Amino acid sequence: MGLLNLAEQVVLWWMCYSCIGWVWETGLNLVLKHKWVDRGALNGPICPIYGNGALLVLLLLHDVTNPVALFLGSGVIACTLEYVVSWQYERMFHIRLWDYTDKPFNINGRVYLNGFLAFGAGATLVKLVVQPWLAQLTATIPQPWLHIAAWGLLAVAFVDWMASTMGMADMDNRLARLGEDVKAGRLEAIDKANDDMAEANARMEQRLAQVQRSAQERLDQTRERIDDTIADIRAARRRDESAALDRLTKDHVRRALSRQQVRLLRAFPSLRSSTHRELTDRIHDLLER
Repeated sequence: MGLLNLAEQVVLWWMCYSCIGWVWETGLNLVLKHKWVDRGALNGPICPIYGNGALLVLLLLHDVTNPVALFLGSGVIACTLEYVVSWQYERMFHIRLWDYTDKPFNINGRVYLNGFLAFGAGATLVKLVVQPWLAQLTATIPQPWLHIAAWGLLAVAFVDWMASTMGMADMDNRLARLGEDVKAGRLEAIDKANDDMAEANARMEQRLAQVQRSAQERLDQTRERIDDTIADIRAARRRDESAALDRLTKDHVRRALSRQQVRLLRAFPSLRSSTHRELTDRIHDLLER
């Protein structure tokens, strides 16, 4: 087998395991949350971290056949990769796609025990069962078709990766602008509420001045009615402001963020911006409604 032929087969292996990872992530979310969400970090139906993890296990543990050793080694490799990718995303894009802080036995919220167990078991299955069958299958592909499939899929994945990376890199800037818009809208709502309350207080003073000539009992009754009216105004204004702010924020989310960025926020409920955490919490709440 020539080097080019092997490299092209490796590309197909990587794509296959990346697609399997996407099916696993999306299917698991569908089963546990009864909700269809595209769980890929890229726009296409692939999770590259699964493909990278599988290839690392096949490369680094190529001579390991003991299931226990393979399980432990695979878990360590997978968790190390997951930790590095999480740290790199946060360093480069100021976002965390996943956060296991609330999970038991986690390390800085980037990896946790269940992930170690799942990845260890999955990689062991891949190494002992899936890979021999897959390698045999790709070896039977005629050379011309292997060239077309490998280079075509690699080109599509590269374009997708570039577009997704640009979207992630731009997310922090868009969140910053969105935060300014929301802040401006919030201040506008508060100013309007203050103006309305000032107007209501002025009307109250006017009415009090008019009834001061009346009997004390009538004055007390009027005060009670006015207090009730003011309380109703305040309650209605709070409801209106909250509803208006929600609509404003949701509209801004759809306008200010790209379709890919909104999809990522839907796909990763624990996605948080390290510089705009409160805002991403707010967006998650709105998108889940």
